[in-house]
Amino acid sequence: MNEQIILLIFLIAALVATLGLYFLKAKKQVQYKGDERWGLIQLKANNVANISNSILLIVLVILPLFIDSQTTFTFQRVITFALIYIGVRNLIELIAIIYFDRQL
Repeated sequence: MNEQIILLIFLIAALVATLGLYFLKAKKQVQYKGDERWGLIQLKANNVANISNSILLIVLVILPLFIDSQTTFTFQRVITFALIYIGVRNLIELIAIIYFDRQL
């Protein structure tokens, strides 16, 4: 039961990060009217967020070395982890957009 509460908290945090990213992008798109500065900010933030994809690949290669071979994952658990990962990636992109917006 405790594990389910933790996963629920992470899923809610992922949802908040994803919605925050989409709302911020929409607000900045209207504010900057799609100029080159906004395009550069989005490009840099996307590059930072794509680093998390590389980290995920490394973790997926190394992880089987540390888990028991008898461990099984349900499809629902894999989907839950995928949604949490998407939320973390969106959080990274959100933070990068805020950072690069203040820098440029």
